[in-house]
Amino acid sequence: MINGIYSGATALQNYSRQQEVVSSNLAHLNTPGYRRQFLTFEENVAEVDGVVGSYPGSSIRAVSTDFEAGPKKLTDRKLDVSLAGDGFFVYQGAEAELYSRNGVLFRNPQGQLVNGDGLPVLGQGNQPIVIPPDVSDFDLNIEPSGTISAGGTIAEGGIVIGQLNVVQFDNNQLLNTGGGELDFNSQIYFKLGEATLAPAEDASVLQGYRELSNAHPVTELISLIVGSRGVESAQRAIRAISDAVKENINS
Repeated sequence: MINGIYSGATALQNYSRQQEVVSSNLAHLNTPGYRRQFLTFEENVAEVDGVVGSYPGSSIRAVSTDFEAGPKKLTDRKLDVSLAGDGFFVYQGAEAELYSRNGVLFRNPQGQLVNGDGLPVLGQGNQPIVIPPDVSDFDLNIEPSGTISAGGTIAEGGIVIGQLNVVQFDNNQLLNTGGGELDFNSQIYFKLGEATLAPAEDASVLQGYRELSNAHPVTELISLIVGSRGVESAQRAIRAISDAVKENINS
């Protein structure tokens, strides 16, 4: 019976962490570039006297990131860009380069293209892209290749200003979350980690679109309800076992 109490206790702990993850996904449903998190579980295993065996309860194996593309929202805003295919924009972080699917851009007082957090988006050569002050946002054209021109497309004789640096990785799961001063946005920005960087081959840039979170509201709400029912079930199981132990002691 004590094993049952331990199993129930680990279930409560796991469900509590799951509810935190699901709540974060729901809170960022409309956050551009947000990648949803999900938990994977594993059986508790221990080695005693050279013998490996399982013991009651389960534990969280990892908090993983879902890198599935999110829905595209048409805005027709010239400095809204998103990616079709596997790839990331590159931003200049305080400590290292950051990678994100968030392509909502603005111009800072220096003319640099930055995102809402003030981080410069990097172009070819990993340098910030500067828009001349005499060029308005309405004059900007961004090609599928990421090339930025003013006064029309390149085919129309537009003047090339720069090109967005779009990269991809051999395994997105090897990326690290942004962290540091960007903890609140840790599922928007990613660091290289143990992944291998390469220029994006199959990604194309879409001007006038925002890529929203890839969290699906119905899926997350169902997970939240399932988690709540799981907590209730674990609590009832612990209470029933505790009452049975008390009766056994008092009898």
